[in-house]
Amino acid sequence: MLICRPLHDPEFNIIEAILETRMFLGKKLSIPLKDLFKKCQQNEPAYPAFGLGNVMKLEQLTAYWTWSSFSRIILKLKIKLMNLKIFTPHLQRQLLNLLYACGLNLTEHRMMIQGRILHKDLEALSDQLDKVTRQMSDRLTARSLETAVANMQDLNLRRLKPLAKLQDMLLYKLAGLELQIQPLQRQVNQSISQLKAIEYYIQNQADKIAQLKTNIYINQLSNYLDQWRAHVLSEIGSEVVKCRPLWDVLEGIRYLICSHFLGNLSGYWFSTFLCTVIMIISTPIAHILSLVYKTPPDITKDANQLATRSEDRQTEVNEQESWHTPE
Repeated sequence: MLICRPLHDPEFNIIEAILETRMFLGKKLSIPLKDLFKKCQQNEPAYPAFGLGNVMKLEQLTAYWTWSSFSRIILKLKIKLMNLKIFTPHLQRQLLNLLYACGLNLTEHRMMIQGRILHKDLEALSDQLDKVTRQMSDRLTARSLETAVANMQDLNLRRLKPLAKLQDMLLYKLAGLELQIQPLQRQVNQSISQLKAIEYYIQNQADKIAQLKTNIYINQLSNYLDQWRAHVLSEIGSEVVKCRPLWDVLEGIRYLICSHFLGNLSGYWFSTFLCTVIMIISTPIAHILSLVYKTPPDITKDANQLATRSEDRQTEVNEQESWHTPE
């Protein structure tokens, strides 16, 4: 009854008084246990249930505009664009080299390559020599001319025709390169002029651009921090760290102690077990104490004799002192 009554008390006054003693907290609770367990029974978050707002105020902790270090960092945030170099000398030199390469006149090279490989038509010449060898009566000369005709035909087949194919392919590549190099040359000229204009604009408007970009960055950062603050406050106040387990622990203690240990039959056996343990512990202690305080009869007789002798001696001393007193 003494244990289960405080646990089943709807006001929890006894438990609250015990917790407020010096042995535990030593101060008054910030929120009554009745309200605390009621909120935990409803599975509310721990931050409002335990009244942590009085100890740790999230509204002040998440107020980033009050952070001194954050304010100092924001004040130190500056961008210097005066020394920014976009059109560097190295880039300018590379673009000028590319522009010079694009200025190559490929039409002249294409016209030069487009001509005949040989000044004479080797195939027509071999045909004429073949006709001449057929009309000649001298076999030795005709055989020599036939060998020359065969060599000319072989040269035309193995050398001149592959060279002609390479010539056609090279002309095709030059024509395609000439079509692509003109837009590239225009783009290089535009890039050079635009980079010069951008660098001139930055040098004249550097402070305004830097201030504008800094303000945009600070506003975005503030927006992110506002979202973070709203998320933290909403999660802590409604979603994170539910205190329902505390109520479950209280219910478990009630069920374990009052129903199992201190119930009707369980309480009887628990009391019997507790008495048995106390008897087991107290029996050897009582036996030892009985041995310590037990006195034998011989010792008591000697003690009595010593006590009577001491009394006789004291009376004799008193009589002697009484006879020897001065008159």
